[in-house]
Amino acid sequence: MRIGDVLDFVRKRGVKKLLLQFADGLKQHSFSVVEELNEELQGVEVLVSGSSCYGACDVAFEEALRCGADGIVHYGHTPFPEALTYANELGIDVLFIEAFSNTELLSRAIDKALDILCSMNDVANVGITASLQEVPHLALLRQRLEREGYRVHVGLGSNRVKYAGQVLGCDYTSALSVRDRVEAFIHLGGGLFHALGLGLATRRPVVLCDPYRGEAREVEHEVRKVKAARLHYVVKSMEEARRYCVVVGCKWRQRHLHSAMRVKRRLEERGKSVYLLTLYEVSPQALENFPEPDAFVITACPRIPIDDYANYRRPVLTVLEALIVAGELKLEEWSLCDWKFNEKAARDVALEGR
Repeated sequence: MRIGDVLDFVRKRGVKKLLLQFADGLKQHSFSVVEELNEELQGVEVLVSGSSCYGACDVAFEEALRCGADGIVHYGHTPFPEALTYANELGIDVLFIEAFSNTELLSRAIDKALDILCSMNDVANVGITASLQEVPHLALLRQRLEREGYRVHVGLGSNRVKYAGQVLGCDYTSALSVRDRVEAFIHLGGGLFHALGLGLATRRPVVLCDPYRGEAREVEHEVRKVKAARLHYVVKSMEEARRYCVVVGCKWRQRHLHSAMRVKRRLEERGKSVYLLTLYEVSPQALENFPEPDAFVITACPRIPIDDYANYRRPVLTVLEALIVAGELKLEEWSLCDWKFNEKAARDVALEGR
């Protein structure tokens, strides 16, 4: 867990109270990290954040301020450019430590992905993407594809994406930069989350290559299912919802009051009743405390309505979907709501990359 880097960071910055924050999949390693740090650091208090952590938008700045920590070590994500600027404004030093996977089932997963690709018609150009943990393995995937005669394309993303081919749950710009040159994508990563978003964002066939399970599969069924559900909720809201609750996230980089106010105004112009709600953690249980709204609009993480929609009793919309309801966008202009549109809530942003 790169203990040496943490020790150098603490000593060079003169940190006296250190808050460790782990991505949810890495929390299991927290106790051993604390033990090692306590053996090496004298006079430094080490705390662990037990709160959920879903990305670089979720750095525990507020927790650090509340407990008086002057340093944060964030495990598992690459930093957003503005993270270090914000940390400097708060007087908190931050170190981001990336986590990469080391899996023995990678070759088996690639073999199965190649079998699926071979069964597809008219695929000569393939785009490849990966979650952060699997980025180092893109070179092997590319090598294997080129050996089979495919032309491989690896795109560069926005300034929130550090590595070529890397994708985030709310940023698929690396894939979009090569979309028009490929007939299909292979995504290297565990679980459906990033592969689903890739299919929704690019509208290309996606093969999920899972190196943890040694499996591969197409995700077209899940992509179609989610898109159909999203369009259903949009139409249902347009036809039936009269009272809306616009949720403003309280986590760092999820506080999008500008887009919340813009959505509120647009819905009110359509004769809807709208009020604003702040939440630190958006969940079905939290929204069930408010029975009056017919529908909710989430301006925090744009993936909440996409991935958790089945857990909500009432329609939960993205910012983009809310503007379709408000008439600013057409239903056929539906797409995955990315971080940029989530912050700007502007039509020209929605149409970028189309």
